[in-house]
Amino acid sequence: MASIASVTYREATADDVDAIRDVARTTWEADYPTVVNREAITDTVESWYGADQLAADVRRGDALVLVADRRDGAPDDGDGAADDDGAPDDADASVVGFVHAVVDGDCGTLLRAYVHPDARGDGLGRGLVDAALDAFRDRGCERAEAMVLARNDPGTAFYERLGFEHVATDTTTIGGDGYDERVYLKYL
Repeated sequence: MASIASVTYREATADDVDAIRDVARTTWEADYPTVVNREAITDTVESWYGADQLAADVRRGDALVLVADRRDGAPDDGDGAADDDGAPDDADASVVGFVHAVVDGDCGTLLRAYVHPDARGDGLGRGLVDAALDAFRDRGCERAEAMVLARNDPGTAFYERLGFEHVATDTTTIGGDGYDERVYLKYL
Protein backbone atom coordinates (compact mmCIF):
# COMPACT_ATOMS: atom_id res chain seq x y z
CA MET A 1 0.00 0.00 0.00
CA ALA A 2 1.31 3.48 -0.84
CA SER A 3 2.33 5.67 2.05
CA ILE A 4 0.40 8.90 2.60
CA ALA A 5 0.73 11.58 5.21
CA SER A 6 -2.21 12.86 7.20
CA VAL A 7 -2.12 16.04 9.25
CA THR A 8 -4.22 17.03 12.24
CA TYR A 9 -4.32 20.56 13.63
CA ARG A 10 -5.25 20.69 17.30
CA GLU A 11 -4.74 22.57 20.53
CA ALA A 12 -1.50 21.67 22.24
CA THR A 13 -1.40 19.79 25.51
CA ALA A 14 1.27 19.62 28.19
CA ASP A 15 2.43 16.36 26.54
CA ASP A 16 3.45 18.38 23.44
CA VAL A 17 5.90 20.70 25.22
CA ASP A 18 9.09 18.78 24.36
CA ALA A 19 8.07 18.36 20.71
CA ILE A 20 7.22 22.07 20.41
CA ARG A 21 10.59 23.00 21.88
CA ASP A 22 12.31 20.68 19.40
CA VAL A 23 10.49 22.26 16.43
CA ALA A 24 11.37 25.76 17.72
CA ARG A 25 15.05 24.93 18.24
CA THR A 26 15.43 23.16 14.89
CA THR A 27 13.63 25.96 13.05
CA TRP A 28 15.76 28.70 14.63
CA GLU A 29 18.95 26.78 13.88
CA ALA A 30 17.91 26.32 10.24
CA ASP A 31 16.47 29.78 9.58
CA TYR A 32 18.64 32.18 11.56
CA PRO A 33 22.28 30.99 11.60
CA THR A 34 23.50 34.15 9.86
CA VAL A 35 21.11 36.46 11.73
CA VAL A 36 21.34 35.30 15.34
CA ASN A 37 24.31 33.53 16.93
CA ARG A 38 23.92 29.95 18.18
CA GLU A 39 24.13 30.93 21.87
CA ALA A 40 21.35 33.50 21.42
CA ILE A 41 19.24 30.87 19.62
CA THR A 42 19.66 28.44 22.53
CA ASP A 43 18.91 31.15 25.10
CA THR A 44 15.87 32.41 23.19
CA VAL A 45 14.35 28.97 22.70
CA GLU A 46 14.88 28.27 26.42
CA SER A 47 13.40 31.62 27.41
CA TRP A 48 10.38 31.55 25.10
CA TYR A 49 9.80 27.81 25.28
CA GLY A 50 11.02 26.77 28.69
CA ALA A 51 9.03 23.74 29.77
CA ASP A 52 7.25 25.55 32.61
CA GLN A 53 6.56 28.70 30.55
CA LEU A 54 5.20 26.76 27.58
CA ALA A 55 3.09 24.48 29.77
CA ALA A 56 1.60 27.59 31.42
CA ASP A 57 0.83 29.11 27.99
CA VAL A 58 -0.88 25.90 26.90
CA ARG A 59 -3.23 26.29 29.90
CA ARG A 60 -3.76 30.10 29.75
CA GLY A 61 -7.17 31.29 28.62
CA ASP A 62 -5.85 34.13 26.46
CA ALA A 63 -3.11 32.04 24.85
CA LEU A 64 -3.55 29.80 21.86
CA VAL A 65 -1.00 27.09 21.11
CA LEU A 66 -1.88 24.87 18.16
CA VAL A 67 0.17 22.01 16.78
CA ALA A 68 0.28 20.18 13.48
CA ASP A 69 0.54 16.42 13.98
CA ARG A 70 1.69 14.48 10.96
CA ARG A 71 1.31 10.78 10.63
CA ASP A 72 3.20 9.11 7.84
CA GLY A 73 1.41 6.14 6.37
CA ALA A 74 -2.20 5.35 5.61
CA PRO A 75 -4.82 5.80 8.33
CA ASP A 76 -4.53 2.06 8.93
CA ASP A 77 -0.84 1.48 8.41
CA GLY A 78 -1.02 -2.23 8.93
CA ASP A 79 -0.46 -2.52 12.65
CA GLY A 80 -4.16 -3.00 13.25
CA ALA A 81 -4.04 -0.77 16.32
CA ALA A 82 -6.94 1.54 16.98
CA ASP A 83 -8.10 3.64 19.87
CA ASP A 84 -11.20 2.61 21.81
CA ASP A 85 -13.31 4.88 19.59
CA GLY A 86 -12.12 3.07 16.46
CA ALA A 87 -9.74 5.84 15.38
CA PRO A 88 -6.27 4.82 14.27
CA ASP A 89 -3.61 4.73 16.98
CA ASP A 90 -1.82 8.10 17.09
CA ALA A 91 1.41 6.71 18.56
CA ASP A 92 3.13 7.24 15.22
CA ALA A 93 1.98 10.89 14.89
CA SER A 94 4.60 13.56 15.44
CA VAL A 95 4.38 17.31 16.04
CA VAL A 96 5.90 18.96 12.96
CA GLY A 97 4.76 22.53 13.50
CA PHE A 98 3.03 24.92 15.85
CA VAL A 99 1.50 28.35 16.25
CA HIS A 100 1.85 30.34 19.47
CA ALA A 101 -0.66 33.18 19.74
CA VAL A 102 -2.54 35.36 22.21
CA VAL A 103 -5.96 36.98 22.12
CA ASP A 104 -6.51 40.49 23.45
CA GLY A 105 -10.01 41.85 22.92
CA ASP A 106 -10.82 41.89 19.22
CA CYS A 107 -7.24 41.14 18.12
CA GLY A 108 -5.46 37.83 17.83
CA THR A 109 -1.69 38.02 17.64
CA LEU A 110 0.40 35.32 16.00
CA LEU A 111 3.59 35.53 18.03
CA ARG A 112 5.26 32.62 16.27
CA ALA A 113 4.44 30.08 13.58
CA TYR A 114 7.03 27.38 12.94
CA VAL A 115 7.17 24.29 10.76
CA HIS A 116 10.05 21.84 11.15
CA PRO A 117 12.42 22.29 8.18
CA ASP A 118 11.96 18.64 7.15
CA ALA A 119 8.17 19.11 6.94
CA ARG A 120 8.03 22.26 4.83
CA GLY A 121 6.47 22.62 1.41
CA ASP A 122 3.27 20.69 2.10
CA GLY A 123 1.09 23.59 3.28
CA LEU A 124 1.47 22.89 7.00
CA GLY A 125 2.29 26.52 7.82
CA ARG A 126 -0.76 27.74 5.94
CA GLY A 127 -2.88 25.10 7.68
CA LEU A 128 -1.63 26.16 11.11
CA VAL A 129 -2.25 29.85 10.45
CA ASP A 130 -5.70 29.11 9.00
CA ALA A 131 -6.54 27.09 12.13
CA ALA A 132 -5.35 29.97 14.32
CA LEU A 133 -7.40 32.50 12.33
CA ASP A 134 -10.48 30.28 12.74
CA ALA A 135 -9.82 30.13 16.50
CA PHE A 136 -9.46 33.93 16.57
CA ARG A 137 -12.83 34.32 14.82
CA ASP A 138 -14.40 31.86 17.28
CA ARG A 139 -13.10 34.05 20.12
CA GLY A 140 -14.59 37.21 18.62
CA CYS A 141 -11.48 38.67 17.01
CA GLU A 142 -11.93 41.08 14.13
CA ARG A 143 -8.28 41.28 13.14
CA ALA A 144 -5.07 39.31 13.36
CA GLU A 145 -1.51 40.51 13.74
CA ALA A 146 1.65 38.57 13.03
CA MET A 147 5.28 39.28 13.82
CA VAL A 148 8.38 38.05 12.01
CA LEU A 149 12.01 39.13 12.08
CA ALA A 150 12.58 41.56 9.22
CA ARG A 151 15.60 39.58 7.99
CA ASN A 152 13.52 36.41 7.70
CA ASP A 153 12.69 36.75 4.00
CA PRO A 154 10.78 33.43 3.75
CA GLY A 155 8.73 34.38 6.83
CA THR A 156 7.83 37.83 5.53
CA ALA A 157 6.91 36.37 2.12
CA PHE A 158 4.79 33.71 3.86
CA TYR A 159 2.59 36.26 5.66
CA GLU A 160 2.28 38.40 2.56
CA ARG A 161 1.10 35.34 0.54
CA LEU A 162 -1.55 34.77 3.21
CA GLY A 163 -2.93 38.28 2.71
CA PHE A 164 -1.31 39.99 5.70
CA GLU A 165 -0.22 43.60 5.17
CA HIS A 166 3.02 45.00 6.60
CA VAL A 167 1.89 47.85 8.88
CA ALA A 168 4.83 48.61 11.19
CA THR A 169 8.35 47.71 12.17
CA ASP A 170 9.21 47.24 15.85
CA THR A 171 12.30 46.08 17.65
CA THR A 172 12.57 42.84 19.57
CA THR A 173 15.43 41.77 21.81
CA ILE A 174 17.14 38.44 21.27
CA GLY A 175 20.24 37.52 23.21
CA GLY A 176 20.59 41.10 24.42
CA ASP A 177 20.65 42.53 20.87
CA GLY A 178 17.87 44.44 19.11
CA TYR A 179 16.42 43.11 15.86
CA ASP A 180 13.88 44.68 13.53
CA GLU A 181 10.60 42.82 13.58
CA ARG A 182 7.91 43.33 10.96
CA VAL A 183 4.32 43.60 12.15
CA TYR A 184 1.61 42.36 9.80
CA LEU A 185 -2.17 42.87 9.94
CA LYS A 186 -5.11 41.02 8.44
CA TYR A 187 -8.78 41.79 8.98
CA LEU A 188 -10.86 38.70 9.63
